[in-house]
Amino acid sequence: MKRRDFFERSGCGLAGALLASLGTVSCQRTPDKGSPPSSPEGPTPTERAAAELSARKEAVRKLLVEKMGKTTPEADSIMADLEKKLVTVKEKCICETCPSALPEENETGFCHAFIGRSKIIKDERGCDCGQCPVHQEMGLKFGYYCTRGSELERESAEA
Repeated sequence: MKRRDFFERSGCGLAGALLASLGTVSCQRTPDKGSPPSSPEGPTPTERAAAELSARKEAVRKLLVEKMGKTTPEADSIMADLEKKLVTVKEKCICETCPSALPEENETGFCHAFIGRSKIIKDERGCDCGQCPVHQEMGLKFGYYCTRGSELERESAEA
């Protein structure tokens, strides 16, 4: 994980990380109001997955507004559309049958902006994205989403 990603995900800025290293402040996000406190052992896998999805959604919103020049209402509309499409992607995705897939990878739907590239798959050993019903129905144009990122990320990189 890159330092910048760590700081963004942990809720620390550079100054906060420095103060945390000196032991003067804790460099952790405070729980949202109304959310139950996490257990002393740390967050459960479900809580971690929810936090990762939330962080991913925020990163997508930021990408839409800051990098792709969308207005807030446009970004909200795109985010709502992505939310609806996530269910379809999860239902129809064929990632687990792909030659690049690994048995320990539990995620699918890497083409979707809320999921993005795999944290586990690193080697490209073939790509079945072109044969995926999701790819065809949504008119996607790329492949190797598991190692190269979602359609939205790659479109923004091209722009």
